[in-house]
Amino acid sequence: MATYEPKNILITGAAGFIAFHVANRLSSPNLKFVKGDIRSADLVNYLLITESIDTIMHFAAQTHVDKSLDNSFEFTKNNIYGTHVLLEACKVTGQIRRFIHVSTDEVYGETEEDAVVGNDEALQLLPTNPYSATKAGAEMLVMDYGRSYGVPVITTRGNNVYGPNQFPEKLIPKFILLAMRGQPLPIHGDGSNVRSYLYCEDVAEAFEVILHKGGSWSCLQHQDQKGKESD
Repeated sequence: MATYEPKNILITGAAGFIAFHVANRLSSPNLKFVKGDIRSADLVNYLLITESIDTIMHFAAQTHVDKSLDNSFEFTKNNIYGTHVLLEACKVTGQIRRFIHVSTDEVYGETEEDAVVGNDEALQLLPTNPYSATKAGAEMLVMDYGRSYGVPVITTRGNNVYGPNQFPEKLIPKFILLAMRGQPLPIHGDGSNVRSYLYCEDVAEAFEVILHKGGSWSCLQHQDQKGKESD
């Protein structure tokens, strides 16, 4: 497979946890930071044209399961509508050679407790909360723009990530901070849930490989067993 060489990359959500580490790994002297909203079609189209963007790595999203249960509309606005705005800009400008959409293994729902391996890419999506439902919805739009308009898309479905600079609401930093204060550590359900984790620098390395060598396929990590939340 030929190595793909991007000219100018737009990384959405680069001030967030995972995208921050990816941006650091891919950083160049010409790095620019733009504070904006992916739901603004005018801004997105302006950036694609003026910066001659040919590659998008779409990380920007609302991600916390518990927050999605309390305020699901914000997750729809950001995760589905925001993705739609980006895809439409790709269609209108016609200059994007690679669109990497960062999804989650949460779209599969829960894995059976005795499962040996994770879910196959082709399995039915069965999200169990507004966060994973909106990520699944965004995936459907990405798939459609690939098929209907020829946008060259790649979708990844990773699992939980941990490492430096993670927001303290996430499980590992949250438990560390609570333990340091001598406070109780809360659990979901009866405590039998199991999670898989990837270190942030390993994830950044994986996205670098996907950027240069990825094809039109979904990159799948093993699904959590009876998992409840993705970080």
